[in-house]
Amino acid sequence: MPTILANGQVFIDGKLQRTDIAFDQKIQAIGKNLLGEPVDCLGKIILPGAIDVHVHFRDFNQSHKEDWQSGSHAAVRGGVTTVFDMPNNDPPATTVERLQEKRRKADASLVNGKIYGGLSAENVDQIAEIAKVVDAFKLYLGDTTGHMIISDRALQKEIVHRVAETGKVLAVHAQRGGIAPEEITAHEAKDLQYAIELSSQFKAKLHLAHVTTRAGVETILDAKRRGLDVSFETCPQYLFFTTEERSKRGAFMKVNPPVATAADRDFLWEALRAGKIDMIATDHAPHTIEEKNLGMEKAPSGLPGVEFVLPLLLDSVNAGGTSLEQLVKVCCARPAQRFGFPKGKISAGLDADLVVIDMNLRKTITRSEIASKCGWSPYETMTLQGWPVMTFVQGQLRFRS
Repeated sequence: MPTILANGQVFIDGKLQRTDIAFDQKIQAIGKNLLGEPVDCLGKIILPGAIDVHVHFRDFNQSHKEDWQSGSHAAVRGGVTTVFDMPNNDPPATTVERLQEKRRKADASLVNGKIYGGLSAENVDQIAEIAKVVDAFKLYLGDTTGHMIISDRALQKEIVHRVAETGKVLAVHAQRGGIAPEEITAHEAKDLQYAIELSSQFKAKLHLAHVTTRAGVETILDAKRRGLDVSFETCPQYLFFTTEERSKRGAFMKVNPPVATAADRDFLWEALRAGKIDMIATDHAPHTIEEKNLGMEKAPSGLPGVEFVLPLLLDSVNAGGTSLEQLVKVCCARPAQRFGFPKGKISAGLDADLVVIDMNLRKTITRSEIASKCGWSPYETMTLQGWPVMTFVQGQLRFRS
């Protein structure tokens, strides 16, 4: 018998509607007087499950930081029902065999696990075969955790050409690394422009990761006006933190690319309200407290975030910083559209990935309640209004507060 989410307000076609939803693995019907097992959602709103297209669930030799079980538990607590995991694991996810093993781990998690295929000098000839077992590809033009950077320009072209032939989305880390944080953010627009021009030569479906600055966003918007096939994401850390927090919090605010200026942060919020941001992804990159305590020079880059992206944005909706419509676009609809999955909106026949929200619930983020295995969050001590209270993944109740 189907489950019925009853008496709530459901986000459908850009607005909240007072109606009910019947579902098993798929959404069966939307309306009143539906047959099934009712779950009372009076006073709550119901959204599509969030889709995070940029996480690092570690696993393999780094499972002490995170694995698919702990990472997916954090995700569903935060209303995230689908994640795309990056390939810079230890060892890197660049072979068919390793990617198949990763797929098995993802399929056993609490969420819909999608995976990126890593690109390297050693697997260029296998790109067509790898495409059969991955959901998208990831190319590193800038250095990052795992040292998967591709610097040879001829090799970059060959890789982009071969990925374009598969029809898969090519996500690119374009921003350079290894220099002072202020220089990285100053050069972001130039780095993004290079990736845009490279992909346009072969008509690749380009997705640009973790865009940080006003100049970077404006570069991408210009490419869109020229008709180029490009999408991009920004991340919560760039909406909520600036260089001021980095100077205060040291390695616990060390992230690649680094947080930018207050002016850049304010522009990102303006762009979000104006509908110019394609997606918000977390770049959930958990490292242990012990590793972060090594200090700014030695600590690895990365911040955990999958658990709190939706509460952070729901709090902003409550405060008038953005709208519920924009939240659903950047966290649900556009990621699903770009990567080609039957998710991201509430409609009969689509996957029953649903999150029930209490917009009045206020909670403070405390370390003791964090689900991520890394055990800390840059958002600790923040009090937010608007939290998931139930999360369903393909019709299965995966979290209830």
